[in-house]
Amino acid sequence: MEPLVEIKNLSIRFPEGNSTFEAVKGISFSIGKGEIVGVVGESGSGKSMSALALMGLLPKDAEIASGSLCFQGEDLVTMKPEKRRQLCGSKMAMVFQEPMTSLNPVLKIERQVGESLRIHTKLGNAEIHERVVQALSEVGLPDPEGLCGKYPHELSGGMLQRIMIGIAMALKPALLIADEPTTAIDSITQYEILEEFVRIKKEHDTAMIFITHDLGAISKVADDLVVMNSGTIADRGSFSHILHHASDPYTRLLVE
Repeated sequence: MEPLVEIKNLSIRFPEGNSTFEAVKGISFSIGKGEIVGVVGESGSGKSMSALALMGLLPKDAEIASGSLCFQGEDLVTMKPEKRRQLCGSKMAMVFQEPMTSLNPVLKIERQVGESLRIHTKLGNAEIHERVVQALSEVGLPDPEGLCGKYPHELSGGMLQRIMIGIAMALKPALLIADEPTTAIDSITQYEILEEFVRIKKEHDTAMIFITHDLGAISKVADDLVVMNSGTIADRGSFSHILHHASDPYTRLLVE
């Protein structure tokens, strides 16, 4: 069966005067429908940059030097911008690390959760409100009706992260990218958020890229791990393989 996502020989560089800095160096991996792939590595390893490339969100000074990014058999690199914008939010969505900076502080929660529905569907206001309440309820938030009228600063970090997941899942995308989604929250809430990702996978058969530096967190959700170091893939395999049989020195250091 054809993979949902296939990254082939992807290289991303930043021009610096007469030279270039290569942030990602010819990486390749694929993700099947309903599979969670954990991408692990320290800051600067290239893991987030690869995800941003998939979503078409690379910084303006970054460029894809080579390779392809295929989603459902189509290359995102050569796809027309309008078609790619339609994919992002409807079939591909991303949850970022810091919900407080990702959400607009002056807009109510209902407006922000319903934004993708307004862009990608022809639903009326009443139907959008119903779908927003449903999305907030599905991610385990109490009193979703009341939350619609709240502003981000009125809610806790854990609640905001659930809202970000609700926004990403509003249109039931085939691919969900989570970039360090548990970094800024306490350990109890972290566990609950990880359980939420597992639930989404089981209920919606959603494929996920789960980016983190925390092997403990990723062990709870990932079917497969990709270990990145200095822009390259150092190792790949199941959590058990990475834990007990990794051959790469960097991977062994990460495990220790």
